[in-house]
Amino acid sequence: MTIGIAAIGPAAGAGIIAGLRAVEKIGRGAIGGFVSLVILSDDGRLLRASVQDGGAEALFPEETPREIAQAQFAGLISSGPNRPEPLSQFITAKPGVGIVTGHRMPHTKGKDKIALNSIVLAEMASGKDPQEAIDRVVGLYPDMDAGFLAVSVDGRMGIGNCQSVLTRRDKGMGILNVKSGAAKVATIHNSIFPHGLVSTLANHVAMDTMFHQGIPKQWIIIKSGITLKFGARTQVHIDSSSMVEHIVTSNNTCLNGSWAVGLGDIVEVLSRGVRLGYLGYEPFMTLLNGQIVDIDGYKEIKLPVFAQHPCVEY
Repeated sequence: MTIGIAAIGPAAGAGIIAGLRAVEKIGRGAIGGFVSLVILSDDGRLLRASVQDGGAEALFPEETPREIAQAQFAGLISSGPNRPEPLSQFITAKPGVGIVTGHRMPHTKGKDKIALNSIVLAEMASGKDPQEAIDRVVGLYPDMDAGFLAVSVDGRMGIGNCQSVLTRRDKGMGILNVKSGAAKVATIHNSIFPHGLVSTLANHVAMDTMFHQGIPKQWIIIKSGITLKFGARTQVHIDSSSMVEHIVTSNNTCLNGSWAVGLGDIVEVLSRGVRLGYLGYEPFMTLLNGQIVDIDGYKEIKLPVFAQHPCVEY
């Protein structure tokens, strides 16, 4: 039982909520109940939100508060319903240090009557790397029924299970890093199926949400009759009224004869030579000798443009 998700980067709060929501929609098992969430705000505050039943949908049934959605450091823990109060005991955090979540029973008390997740946080506060802090606690308490996921405010992560949890066949965990180093997401879980998919699903949905939030930067209009030209890379050029003037494609094969084509996964949108962003949707187009016959079966459609291209590099 339990899933812990944490993220560092733009819109980390929105990302982990989206990741949990995806797991709840697709998976089965110990999900859809309590959620305890914590974020460290940009101005140094620690904010919490929780719900005993209903999962991510019940946590924020309307729009997620902006200060939570846009937080750069966020973590949550979730499982079935009706856990002992306070739900904050399952995930601990401290401004200037970081967040410690996990799965199974990370709030279990050690020999000194201090919760294990609090010990991990204290180790981090003393200067230890999150992974080092987790490894120390796991080494001290190998028989405890707990696993931990920690993030520090300087962008480091750690993840690990006590020895007793390693014997489980339904466990899973994973860390996803953006190549640019701008963001990280990690998930640790058990008793949620299909267990081999859960961390991958949560991490990728979270990361996609973090980099592609909100409404498009702009909408452009593309009509049939436009002729494609060959060039080094695929680009869509628009005029001042957001109408597509011409399209450059790196695929010269489709410029002769009858073809059904897409533009590709990374398509720049330019106006007067200045890049505005990237096409956020790839339409299905039919061409005749390089000229557009229709787009998704229509003679004219609107396409979204986003500041970030849709493929984050991992």
